[in-house]
Amino acid sequence: MGRKQLTVKSKFPSLFNLKTKMTKILQIITVTSLGIFAACLTGCNTMSNTSKGTITKADFGKTPDGTPVELYTLRNAKGMEATIMTYGGIITSLKVPDKNGQFGDVVLGFDKLDGYTSEAYTKACPYFGALIGRYGNRIAKGKFSLDGVAYTLATNNAPNSLHGGWKGFDKVVWTAKKAEVGEHGPKLELTYLSKDGEEGYPGTLQVTVRYTL
Repeated sequence: MGRKQLTVKSKFPSLFNLKTKMTKILQIITVTSLGIFAACLTGCNTMSNTSKGTITKADFGKTPDGTPVELYTLRNAKGMEATIMTYGGIITSLKVPDKNGQFGDVVLGFDKLDGYTSEAYTKACPYFGALIGRYGNRIAKGKFSLDGVAYTLATNNAPNSLHGGWKGFDKVVWTAKKAEVGEHGPKLELTYLSKDGEEGYPGTLQVTVRYTL
């Protein structure tokens, strides 16, 4: 008599198949988690987020000499928003509500850094939203005396010196020292060291500027 082969079919999947399916599920979860993590790393970096408001930081390109520029966006609890870059401490955008509660940008500016560094813009000297220094307005013929000493400045608005010279505070890259949300809302602190003799001005000047929204 020949032997008959007995085949038993189980209603349950084999341990091998079950293990394979679990491995695939774990792979899907891992890939999804990595995708979410990568998305968080790109775009704006949220530095501070509380009920008082938020601050985010983003790269905004480089100046013609290769210096990196950062863009900070401050938003308070009521939705008002100010965007400030480290180049010139310029307020590139200020969004406020109108009488109907609709927000709109109320300052002039550019969406890209090269709009502020282009030759056409610098020749026109509009100083959109920028910090001005060392001196605001014109100094006649670019000359002044201090404690009996005569100083000659850059005459960038011939025959006068205007708003600090050819490379005033509006055309330098400031350093962000603090960016946080405090008791009264988001605040940003920029600093700049103006060295002795810069644009013809005497003495070293340490400057600090604070923006609070």
